[in-house]
Amino acid sequence: MASTILTSFSGALQASLSVLLVIFYGVIAAQFGLLDNASAKKVSQVSVKLFLPFLLITKVGKELNLQNVVNYAPIVGT
Repeated sequence: MASTILTSFSGALQASLSVLLVIFYGVIAAQFGLLDNASAKKVSQVSVKLFLPFLLITKVGKELNLQNVVNYAPIVGT
């Protein structure tokens, strides 16, 4: 029981750390003038509409089959 909770907590911590690192890199890029508002918005849109769905599909790949592919259509269709 404690092992499964620790494993879940570790996974959540790793995911949170990944998100915080991406935010940190974005702040650093903005501070050094590497991104302006328009560029940041376009990068955000590409990330949400293209990279995030593909990342979700690659992580869910083992469970993806012809019977449940319809359940994942909204992810790619956004």
